[in-house]
Amino acid sequence: MKTLILALGNPILSDDGVAHEVADRLAERLRSSTTPNMQYDIIKSSAATMDIIPKLAGYDRLVVVDAIQLGSAAVGTVHRFSLADLASTVRRSSPHDINFATALQMGKEWGYNIPTDVRIYGIEVKELSRFSENCTPEVAEKLDEIVEHIHSDCNPLPDQGEHIKAHRSPA
Repeated sequence: MKTLILALGNPILSDDGVAHEVADRLAERLRSSTTPNMQYDIIKSSAATMDIIPKLAGYDRLVVVDAIQLGSAAVGTVHRFSLADLASTVRRSSPHDINFATALQMGKEWGYNIPTDVRIYGIEVKELSRFSENCTPEVAEKLDEIVEHIHSDCNPLPDQGEHIKAHRSPA
């Protein structure tokens, strides 16, 4: 199984960069695993618009990690969403203002090979607008638990160290 882990957020806006940190820690954890015939790649990006769609081709699973502020749970809580949960956010008003759900929907309609197994994780955070390359202490102290939660929920994630590729997508 081939999995793409898409970490979304701005790494210089405090907790908004939590997905990038989670992706790095997940990669470390997966490097030490031994499940054969599994493969995954990581893309870190500040946005998931139409430019991300062609990069999804060839993957069986898409794992999306992003910061979220719902205000209904404690900081560090991991919320899991499906594409159906995001259906009401699809908006086609402008190609310059497309969100992730809209990009995926349009990609499907245009014939792109979108993974059928899409898992979206929103990490409840404290701060999204303060300039800092570090997460707030409240989020930072929960990082190991967050990584464990996502890893366990996606088990078995592709985890053979020699198949790890990580790169940043242009903002």
